[in-house]
Amino acid sequence: MELINVNGVSKKFMKDGKEFYALRDISFRIEEGEIFSVLGPNGAGKTTLLNIMMGILIPDSGSVRIFGKNAGSSDVMERIAYVSGEERFHWALTVKDILNFASILYGVSNKKGRVSEIVDFFGLQNVFNSRFEVLSTGEKMRLAFAHAVIGSPKILFLDEPTLGMDPDISIKVRKRIKSINKDFKTTIILTSHYMKEVEFLSSRVAFINKGKLIDINTVKGIKRGYPDLERYFMGMVGDEAA
Repeated sequence: MELINVNGVSKKFMKDGKEFYALRDISFRIEEGEIFSVLGPNGAGKTTLLNIMMGILIPDSGSVRIFGKNAGSSDVMERIAYVSGEERFHWALTVKDILNFASILYGVSNKKGRVSEIVDFFGLQNVFNSRFEVLSTGEKMRLAFAHAVIGSPKILFLDEPTLGMDPDISIKVRKRIKSINKDFKTTIILTSHYMKEVEFLSSRVAFINKGKLIDINTVKGIKRGYPDLERYFMGMVGDEAA
């Protein structure tokens, strides 16, 4: 079933007194239950696209429909969540504080039971009473995911979730993303410039560069159509072993 429809989306910004297209006539559809990746080098327009899909930015032309409604409408916003690779919480708050507040914020009916379930799922028992400042990078990322899914969102947007992480932590984060998709039945939209990341996670990929949609296909289809793509990305932005 179609969950998201991006139709003819364009967005311009100003740089050095001149207009440029961050996105130009982007169209695609995302099905319920997919892990759908938007792949492109730095500056390709990935984050701009994600912000438009979440209703944070308004496109200059085109539209985004989610659950058959306009992106940014209250009905849509209540059913989506967002995590980035630079997720931050106040240094003095404990994991318990953060998740308890999130359960109130999202109107979770059985707050105590849901927090306990999420803590167990993400393996945060041993740091439940620890402050955010003392958590490891991996623990901070697990907390970010726990915070995002505690309200049972139907869609999870992930913007470069493993950016700057050590390879071993990146691998664990990717496995966690797969488990969220499978165990919570959450549709996931992911931006990344790591070929290996989208290959491990995605059912389909939209490849964009300089604001244009180059292709949309399965990972195998993208790699078959662009055999030098992985080498291109390694040359442009680097990649980590995984």
